[in-house]
Amino acid sequence: MPAKVHDLDLAKLRAFEIVARNGTLQVAATRLNLTVSAISTQLKRLEELLGVELFRRTPSKLVITPEGERFAADVTQILEAAERALTRLGERGSHSGHVNISLGGDYAWLFMPKINAFSAQHPKITTTIKIHRGTESMTAVQKGTADFSIGAFLRRPKGLRFRTVATSTMSIIFNERDRVDPHNPLSAIGDRLLVAPRSATVRTRLGKSSQLKSSINYLECPTCHTAADLVKRESGPAIVHTLCLNQVETGGIRAIDLGRSFGVEQFVIAYKASTAKQPVMRDLLEWLTR
Repeated sequence: MPAKVHDLDLAKLRAFEIVARNGTLQVAATRLNLTVSAISTQLKRLEELLGVELFRRTPSKLVITPEGERFAADVTQILEAAERALTRLGERGSHSGHVNISLGGDYAWLFMPKINAFSAQHPKITTTIKIHRGTESMTAVQKGTADFSIGAFLRRPKGLRFRTVATSTMSIIFNERDRVDPHNPLSAIGDRLLVAPRSATVRTRLGKSSQLKSSINYLECPTCHTAADLVKRESGPAIVHTLCLNQVETGGIRAIDLGRSFGVEQFVIAYKASTAKQPVMRDLLEWLTR
């Protein structure tokens, strides 16, 4: 018997929609403040209720099925309609003013859809987005020239608040022609390694490995996408955010997830406590952390 509307709940649909869009359980778990196991259980129960396989399970990732893609498109419309209804009910559209956001270029793909959705719901609010590196971005918030700073930061100054919105392991990627031992991928790094964009963090982690040459030359790329393009052009292997690989055309490259033992990057929003006291800023913070 087909599922009925009253059989569904928005929590399962939200979890499914996030996983379908990002291709990973971890992002949904972080945004919904649940465990990966809880998200997995919600998806399985949703599939049982619908009687349809929404994802194919592989050892390394979930692959959405054609039925899942069609269902995801409909679920997105349902959730957007629910958001609009809540917005109208709370009269959020009456907000006006100006919002300044500092955003790392490598993470724009993750946050811009949320910022665009917020802007569409609040046409009276002017939003300015500037691309900054980590230190510049944090300084902008401290000086008050940015209301929010979004990225993965080495330094977290006192006096600011931080909210984690996503996490990611790191992956090493090679040209598909390279010979790589999947059980010891770092051993395949020669004299050059592309890092994007958090070279200081990556160097610190790699510095603990006895497998690497001391003379290795680190080349910093502006984004993970750029690093992937250079790997395809045989410019060397690269270390990138695993999360970013969901948005990269992976043809021509081979990716190996280095796992949590190599370290996990946190994508956070930094802001002042006083900023969150303003209604319009609180509203934007809610959109960014969904």
